[in-house]
Amino acid sequence: MAKIFGTDGIRCLVNQEPMTAETCLKIAKSAGYILSNNKSSRNIVIISKDTRLSGYLFEPLITAGFISMGMDVILVGPLPTPSLPLLIKLLRANMGVMITASHNTYEYNGLKFFDHRGKKINKILETKIENIIFSQTKYNKILNITHDSGKAFRLEDAQERYLKYLISALNKNIKLKKFKIILDCAHGATYKIAPQLFSKLGTKVITLNDKPSGININKGCGAIDTSQLSKKVVENKGDIGFAFDGDGDRLIVVDEKGNIIDGDKIIALFAKYLLKSKKLNKKIIVTTVMSNLAFEQYLNNILGIKLIRTMVGDVNVISEMEKNLYTLGGEQSGHIIFGNYLNTGDGMLAALKILEIMSLEKISTSKIFNLYKNFPQLKTNIPLPSKLSVTFDKNLEKLTLSYQKQNPELRFLLRKSGTEPLLRILVEGKNEITVKKVSSQLNQQIKKIFNAK
Repeated sequence: MAKIFGTDGIRCLVNQEPMTAETCLKIAKSAGYILSNNKSSRNIVIISKDTRLSGYLFEPLITAGFISMGMDVILVGPLPTPSLPLLIKLLRANMGVMITASHNTYEYNGLKFFDHRGKKINKILETKIENIIFSQTKYNKILNITHDSGKAFRLEDAQERYLKYLISALNKNIKLKKFKIILDCAHGATYKIAPQLFSKLGTKVITLNDKPSGININKGCGAIDTSQLSKKVVENKGDIGFAFDGDGDRLIVVDEKGNIIDGDKIIALFAKYLLKSKKLNKKIIVTTVMSNLAFEQYLNNILGIKLIRTMVGDVNVISEMEKNLYTLGGEQSGHIIFGNYLNTGDGMLAALKILEIMSLEKISTSKIFNLYKNFPQLKTNIPLPSKLSVTFDKNLEKLTLSYQKQNPELRFLLRKSGTEPLLRILVEGKNEITVKKVSSQLNQQIKKIFNAK
């Protein structure tokens, strides 16, 4: 175990390092020691989780770690990740921990840490936590040797507080139409709160995948697989479908015809209307290297908006947004970040804002998202061997540069996943046949590098 934190917090298979019982206890103690910034009174930690089975393992472990350090723990149960920054501010907590593996299936779990400002902790803090865990000498020094432990209690109205906030974010000058909405909750953290939210607003709600068993989260549903939602929207003549991921920080939309609307087009829609209402700060939007070139051209050529790209991970987008107070950002995968509201992506907030625009424009979902036509993108994953050659990275970079030189009309992106043992490959261009052909060739060449089958 050389590293604990990845692209977005900690994530791996349950009972494998670092998501083992022993290491998670150390993580809680180390994080508590570093993030506690109020020494004059007892520190408070808020812990939430999604619906995966292993949450029953990690919630008491993380709780025990903080309590043993003399900290009080507030447990809020299954709630979407974006509720944590809000609750941290409302309750004046020192930190928050979300127990989730986001869009991964139940075999995985992880931890997302937020500081007292409701922001995801930065790489410097992550490194400090790792340094304590990897050094027995440093770890021994932080242990609470007093007899004064903390306590834990459950906050019964956490969901109501979050619901109240979401409803307050609606534009009071726009009356929402009585849409027929189909929700896919991915058997995850939105399974209860999302249907309640949209029902409260007077919409007709049909809900899919809202019965978590602990092992069905994200399985063939939600933002990762919208096939069920597309079919249901068409069958029920719905106005729109919203698909969330396991922890509720992503949103993918399905229009009334069953077509999938990804994060790029959702951001493009918001960009158009924020620009129109003069609420888009500096005419700049932040996304990642994954965003479609057609999306960038639409922003530049049609709206006159500049696009800044970061490395993959919403934490990178958020960091860039905060540096210059940008209003809007996100990821193609469905993280939509409103700089004036929260410090993280929020699927339900994004869904509400889409309904605002639809109520204002009074046209169908397919027409409102008819902004540009995507360039063909082919994404593939190659499992990485447990041990890679020391020259692997160098050989991969050399191969990528070679393909880019041979195919200047295409865009290539190769990266190691921060959450799974995979090499993620993206090939993009205007001609779909060429994209498929070159992608296949590149995959074969990469497999030869590490003799993968």
